[in-house]
Parts: sequence; C-alpha cells; structure tokens
Amino acid sequence: MARAGVQGEGGLPVCASNSILGKKQSFQDGKLDRKVRLHRPPKEPQLHCPECGSQRLWKAGFSARGDQLLLCRSCFRRFQVKVNVTSQLLKGSDTVEKFPNGVVSVTGKQSLDKLSFIRSEDVGSHMLSVVEKDLNSLPLYNRERRVCVSEREAKNLVAVNKTETTAQDRTNQQALKGELVTFMFHLSKLNLDKKTIYSRARNIELLYRNGVDLNNPDSVLTVLATNETWRSGTKNNLLQAYKSYARWKKIDLSTVDLPKFKRQTEQPYVPKETQLDQLIAGAGWKTGAFLQLLKETGARTVEAARIKWSDIDVIGRVVTISNPAKNGMPRQIHVSEKCIQMLSRQPRKSDSEYVFGKNPESIRRRMRANFHWARGYIAAKTANNDLLKIHLHTFRHFFATKLYLQVRDIRYVQKKMGHRSITSTTIYENSEPNQDVETYTVKAVTTREEAEKLIALGYEFHYRTPDGVDLFRKKVVGLD
Repeated sequence: MARAGVQGEGGLPVCASNSILGKKQSFQDGKLDRKVRLHRPPKEPQLHCPECGSQRLWKAGFSARGDQLLLCRSCFRRFQVKVNVTSQLLKGSDTVEKFPNGVVSVTGKQSLDKLSFIRSEDVGSHMLSVVEKDLNSLPLYNRERRVCVSEREAKNLVAVNKTETTAQDRTNQQALKGELVTFMFHLSKLNLDKKTIYSRARNIELLYRNGVDLNNPDSVLTVLATNETWRSGTKNNLLQAYKSYARWKKIDLSTVDLPKFKRQTEQPYVPKETQLDQLIAGAGWKTGAFLQLLKETGARTVEAARIKWSDIDVIGRVVTISNPAKNGMPRQIHVSEKCIQMLSRQPRKSDSEYVFGKNPESIRRRMRANFHWARGYIAAKTANNDLLKIHLHTFRHFFATKLYLQVRDIRYVQKKMGHRSITSTTIYENSEPNQDVETYTVKAVTTREEAEKLIALGYEFHYRTPDGVDLFRKKVVGLD
C-alpha cells in the first residue's frame, strides 16, 4: 500500500505504468502515443456454441483435467474449452480450433515464459492503462488481489481480513453459479418448461442468500419456519424447488418431516372497463393491439405473445389459443371487429409467423416494458393512481369476471380460461357485479326441445359454438 503514492508518467503508479511488462510506455498529456495506439492487439475471438453457433455462454465449472466447461443458454448444449497453458498469448494472438467431440482448443505462438510474471502469481489491476487492459485480458490473471492502487483508490481499501472474506464469498458464489447451471441442464433433460427451470434455479439461489446450507435439509426447514416476510405460496415454491434439487444431489429426505404450506387465496383486483380502455387508448399502436387482445380473450401474456397469423380467423372473428401456457387447455375465443382490425394493422414479416414479433419471449418482455411505461405516463397525466394497480395479468382477471357475470356458469368460464382444474376458476364466483357490465344468465342446449323451453322462459338465442352447441341468454335484472 505504501507504493500507492509513487507516480509515474501520465499520472499512473510506477508499477502500473512502467514495470509490469518491463516496457516503458510513452504518454503525451495523459494519452497514448500514436505509435502505441497503432500497435494495439486486435480483439479476442469470441467463442460460440458448436451446436447452434450462439455466443450466449455460461461458465459451468471445470472438468477433472482442468478444462473450462461452458453451457449454451440457447440450446443448453454443454461443452468444454481446452486451454493450452504452456502457449497462451496476450489478447488478439489466440487461435481457436474445434474438434469433433465438442472440445475447443485455444492455442498460440508466444510462450508464457516470455512474460514478466508466472502462472502462480496473483495479479489484478483496476487502473485504466493499456498495459493493464492487456493484463486483464489474460485468462490466467486473478482479480481477487491487486498489484497497486492510486491515491484515490487507496482511500477505499478495507482491512485485509475483510478482503479475504469477500474473496471467499465470491469463490462460493462462483461455485454455486456453476452448480446451478449444471442443475438447470439436468432439469432441461427432464423436458421441463424454460420458465420452470429458471424459476427453480432462482429459488435455490434465494435459499442460499438467506444462509441455507443446501446439503442440510434441516437448515432449509429452519429458514422456511423463521422467515416471516415470505408468504405461504413463496415458501411452497421454495420447498418444491429444493425437493427437485435434493433429488438431483441425491440428498435423502425420507427422514425429514417436510411441512405443507397452504396457499392463501386472495381476491384478484378487477378494474372497470373504462380504465382498461383508457390504458389501451394511451398505449402505442402495437402495445394497444396486444392489450386489446388480452382484454377480449383473457389470454396469459405469454399465450398472447405466441399468437400466430394462422390462429386468427378474420371472417369468423375467432382467435385460437393453440399453444397454451402452464399446461392449459387450447381454446377458441370470439372477439370484436375492433380487435380484428387492430390485429390486422400489424405488419406481416416474411421471416416470422408470430403477430407481434419474431421471438415470443422477447415479445413478452417488450410488451411488459411498454405497458409499464404507458401506465405510469397515463396515471401521472390523469392523476389517477388506481391505474397503477393494473398489471398485464389483470386483463385476464377482468375477462373471467365479466364472463362469469354474464353467463353464471363456472364450467363455461373454466373452458374459456383454459383451466384444467375448476379450483383455479372458483375465485371468480365471489366477484361483485361491475356497473359497467350487463349481467346475463346463459344456458347451453343441443336439442330443439331444450331450445323451445328456454325461449318460453324468456331466453334469447346468442350464438352457436364451433362444436354445434346453441347458447341462449337472459338478462339479470335488479343488480344495479
């Protein structure tokens, strides 16, 4: 630390500016000389997945021979990178060679013996000089210790024992990250949904951050029992994720009494239709069409993002949800002419079969961000904070509540919502009638005799479903 005040050329410490690689760098008014800039090494070649060619890679630990294991985030292909330590280079001099077994070898022409430090040294630099940037590009350098600091950085240094503790925590977190990547790869082989895989990995990470010893089931139960900020549903998700993690790690849970957390059912917030129309009118032309589709179909956000052009019947005004989420049921929903016109105005691209973009996951994230921005802007402009209570899933609650108040048939609502279990639909039975919604009683018949009886009771024909069922409705009086 005493060397922090020794300044070299260009205002840099002597050890950082002159003596790391044994060569003197020329500076002019804090900038590198033109000759030095021209001799900068080119950028390091990027590794990519041998299966799909993606560069979205995660480090997944090391193999028994010390090779770096990588996991592709796009196709979950796992492969290893074999680094030739005896002939490693500075950035820009590496050559990449592929082998049929998925191993990638990174080699070069210059030996590490020519460098001014050996592999066993712990070297880390946090300055901004070109020398240190070249040093930081070496895969062998260690960021847990520093060579030197400036006077400004010396004020921010902490005690040695705290630095060692932080380094140990970083090592544990890196080990956990590699273990979670391997755990996610295991879940992908079980053909689980991608969102389920990420959710379980996040839950395991949440347990670790709260001081849980993942190899000790009693530690998990203690944290779940003492944490008062988590709801019963959150604790149940954490426990289910740990069960999956324990089966993968072959941890015996037969001797442990696992608790049962009962989910607390809350009545969903259902806004007025005028509030939803206000948000749809204030959003953009693409986001507005997306919100209108959510309002009239009750689809989940990811289901609406998966809507294809082939799922829209313009003449019959029918939208088919053929790729439901959360193990739901496929269904067909009749929509208004306004919704069909808003969907038809979306541009059709030859390289995409989806209505709102190319990738359903990116569509979902973009629509969510656009909706949050439009909601905040409209709420501030109209001074209506009730709009901030509305989320994308609120459109689904509105659709189910309005449909139940119109038909008074919970089985029919279950079918239109795509629920496999009736328990997911019963929360809408206790919904209060909205003044903006006309309430009807609906009956479904298939024979002429049943239709004549309903007409005699005051029912009127509404429409015929694609499976040949006639729906009759009768307005409920006395709810206002």
